[in-house]
Amino acid sequence: MKKPKVILDSGAYTAHRKGKKIDIDDYAEYVKEHGNEYDMCFNLDSIGNAKKSYTNWKYLQSKGVDTVPIYHIGTNEVFLRKYLRETDYIGLGAIANLETTQRLLGLSHIWKTYLTNKEGIPTVKVHGLGLTAVDIMIRYPWYSVDSFTPVISAVWGSVLLPRLDNDGTPHYFKLGISKISDQGDHKVDMANSFPSLPERSKGVYYKLFEKYGFKIGEIAYQVKKDRRGKQGENERKPVPMFDLIKPANIKTRTLANSWEERMRWNLTMWTHLRKRLPIYPRPFVDKNDAYEEEINNHPKTIMYMGVSTTTHLNIFNMISPKLDILISYAYLTDPINKLIKEYIK
Repeated sequence: MKKPKVILDSGAYTAHRKGKKIDIDDYAEYVKEHGNEYDMCFNLDSIGNAKKSYTNWKYLQSKGVDTVPIYHIGTNEVFLRKYLRETDYIGLGAIANLETTQRLLGLSHIWKTYLTNKEGIPTVKVHGLGLTAVDIMIRYPWYSVDSFTPVISAVWGSVLLPRLDNDGTPHYFKLGISKISDQGDHKVDMANSFPSLPERSKGVYYKLFEKYGFKIGEIAYQVKKDRRGKQGENERKPVPMFDLIKPANIKTRTLANSWEERMRWNLTMWTHLRKRLPIYPRPFVDKNDAYEEEINNHPKTIMYMGVSTTTHLNIFNMISPKLDILISYAYLTDPINKLIKEYIK
């Protein structure tokens, strides 16, 4: 069985969201010492600052550190041209930050103008960072992508469900997100809530859950009460929905009561998507539904799954074949490092 791939992200986006800073020299030392443990490492990019990202990339090179540069959609394209003159593997970032129409316009412009030849075939390897939309994974001829969607969706009470044909055939190119947690705010006719799906559709999904060894559990419509009290120490705060580190202490885990089960289900759906991806390399066709779902053994886009805790990795270990993973420098700990080495054996 093929050994899973592991790549390292600098954690710049995570640090940016948390208002923190990653020291470039610390990152350089880590990659110099451990870079051979990863299939690739990304540059320490500066969010929204193309010039600083390029400067960081060149600085790491001067330190003897080889990384994949990242160009952020919507920033100065001069630096994208610089990268393309100097490397054959780049990352495209800031994709998730754009509104859908802007995202498609920006990506299509970049692919047509810089990344493909006259026949639409990619001229360099391109990695899509933080992709959440399956249709964007399929629309563009990525060499590789990474996503946290199956993990984050599970944690916040949702599962990925393939869209169904009129005859009940599931389509994995059309994975949607549906709230299924027994702690969710389910309301009648809520479009993204599992209880509100048509009975016929729910019947098909029940069979899918059973087929892959999952139990749905109990879900009910409910109305959440407002928080009481004033801001301060005596405020009555709601119990956190999920513990993001420790597994739930539940005798019978179901999709409704366990985020670990939801994650395992989501990752299972992801493997079905991965099997059906179109061949790589392929020409860029700028339209929806350009490719049909087809299971084959041709080379495909490499799909990396983001991981940030040892619990995530333990769940990943339940999925076969093993998933390729991305770990952020911002989340690295000795226990995670140790488990990653065991995971890829």
